[in-house]
Amino acid sequence: MVKSLIMSGFLLMAQAVLYGQTSGSVARETQIDGDILQHQDRAMNVLLGWSGLSVASGAVMLSSSSRVTRDFGWQNIGWGAIDGGIALFAKQAIAKKRKVGFDPEKERKKFQKTLLINTMLDVVYIGAGSALAASGKGKLKGHGYGVIVQGSFLFLFDGINYILVKRR
Repeated sequence: MVKSLIMSGFLLMAQAVLYGQTSGSVARETQIDGDILQHQDRAMNVLLGWSGLSVASGAVMLSSSSRVTRDFGWQNIGWGAIDGGIALFAKQAIAKKRKVGFDPEKERKKFQKTLLINTMLDVVYIGAGSALAASGKGKLKGHGYGVIVQGSFLFLFDGINYILVKRR
């Protein structure tokens, strides 16, 4: 059960990141290349989608008879809530920057640096989750699996966005 949940999580996260970053026409992509705030806004939409998926799947997992699955669910709910808060805060900041003005190149470099730091932190999350899952203790296993899935999504999300912003 847990293995299928992990695999489903990986498939959903890959789909969310790739869909969010590749959807749209060539004209739309060209427009985004010229507007870092639009790229950030689209990225936050993907993060909001992942947040909702995480909270919803976590809520379903809480009804499981398996402690490992329930603990996995708690991780999904917690990470989903935090991701949602970050995305909403970022969307407000983007709207404010559009009103007051911003330096596009400075904003691109700042976003790129944030993504690079986050990608490195994501590796730490995956490692910590792996250590928890490998501990063999029931409660830690479920939390570990949850951290691995959430950290893996963030690694893909931050890494792909870093590459897309860097190539501009």
